[in-house]
Amino acid sequence: MSTRSDNLTSQLLTNTVLGDWFQPLLNSLDKVRFSDQRFQSLPMKSFILFGCLRQFQNAPTLREQVQSLFHMDCQQSQLPVPRSTYSDALSSPRRLEILREAFERLTLTAQSQLPDRLAQIPGLPSDRAIIATDTTYQTESLHFRRVLPKEGGNDNQKGHALLVHFDMRSGIPIGLTSTTESLGEMRILKEAEHRTSRCLHTLNAIHVVDRAYVDGEFWDFHQYKYQSTVITRMKSILSYTEIETRDIATKPCNHNIRYDKVIRAKFSKQPWRLIGFVTNDGDEYEYLTNDFDLEPGIVAFLYYRRWDEEKYFDMYKNDLAGKKAWGKSRTAIEQQALLGMVTLTLTRLFVIDQQKSLGLKKTDHTQDKKYEKKKERYHCMKNGVMFRAYYEPLSKVSRQVWRFLKNCFSEKSSLALYQRQLKPLMLGYL
Repeated sequence: MSTRSDNLTSQLLTNTVLGDWFQPLLNSLDKVRFSDQRFQSLPMKSFILFGCLRQFQNAPTLREQVQSLFHMDCQQSQLPVPRSTYSDALSSPRRLEILREAFERLTLTAQSQLPDRLAQIPGLPSDRAIIATDTTYQTESLHFRRVLPKEGGNDNQKGHALLVHFDMRSGIPIGLTSTTESLGEMRILKEAEHRTSRCLHTLNAIHVVDRAYVDGEFWDFHQYKYQSTVITRMKSILSYTEIETRDIATKPCNHNIRYDKVIRAKFSKQPWRLIGFVTNDGDEYEYLTNDFDLEPGIVAFLYYRRWDEEKYFDMYKNDLAGKKAWGKSRTAIEQQALLGMVTLTLTRLFVIDQQKSLGLKKTDHTQDKKYEKKKERYHCMKNGVMFRAYYEPLSKVSRQVWRFLKNCFSEKSSLALYQRQLKPLMLGYL
């Protein structure tokens, strides 16, 4: 059955920049078993496509998104998709199931194609997944008045909680748990066991989390069952007893490590490590881990690179349309977040493909001068932090690339177009 959106979808995807960008998702969606007959007004392909468009166009309202779709096909006198139709689609549990599976397949594709950003770090096992986990909060939709616990409800005063698992090797989000309830971040993580098992149950993984997720019993269980370990920051309120001090090997990665202690803390029945680190500016940090195989400098470096997930949250809220919720239902909130994750993953794949076709050494040269200064500073210091100076792969997509997609998505794709307009953006700032 033909729908009003079919012509526009075909127009947007046929020999266009958007078609090149969206192809990996189409390949993933083809592997999901479902029938579009129940989605006669808006097929799944169009639903995801329009949702991703809204993300990188950064349309603040559904009304603006629908009108922009209307003007894309000047031959039409009817809206390709009414607001009520798309609003209902966002709240459809069946669509959410399909989107989850398509996203999981897209993630597996991306992990196999994107380069390992940590492959050149000596002392870091190449066969261990490294997963950062953190939570961001999203402003409530204007269509819903939240009711806080003190008012008799259970809504979170910070907004919707989006707990995201982030693959630090490939630089993409790989799992999501969302909730509107007023829960602590550790409680949300425990409830994520049932929704994001592929992330929390990954064998032999290294999980990197902040101090909100310090729970010795939880991580000790995962170490026992899945042989996974965790790296986090020390809390000043945690009491412990020092068991022994470990020797620090004379290796470049261990520059600025002050101490490496084995401790017994009240939050766990098992021994943990407490690692002290000082920056070149004299700032001191302490890290906790139940991993006794990693060099202390590697532990400090991985926690430092946890910042890549914060960069994803920054993109989601500022470069994409994720700052405010699109709908009021839990399903709509999760689908919006998943569409943002799909949008970033597709963009990372697109940029990597264009890097190869354009013959560039890396996807973003705009930070070259910054890294050269970091390297010069490292060489001038007696105890510079080598990994921080020489680690260059970026997980953040530059705003210039987002603007390219926003303004050129409907243009006919060609190598000449990418050479003229995309390559300069990847080489430097306009």
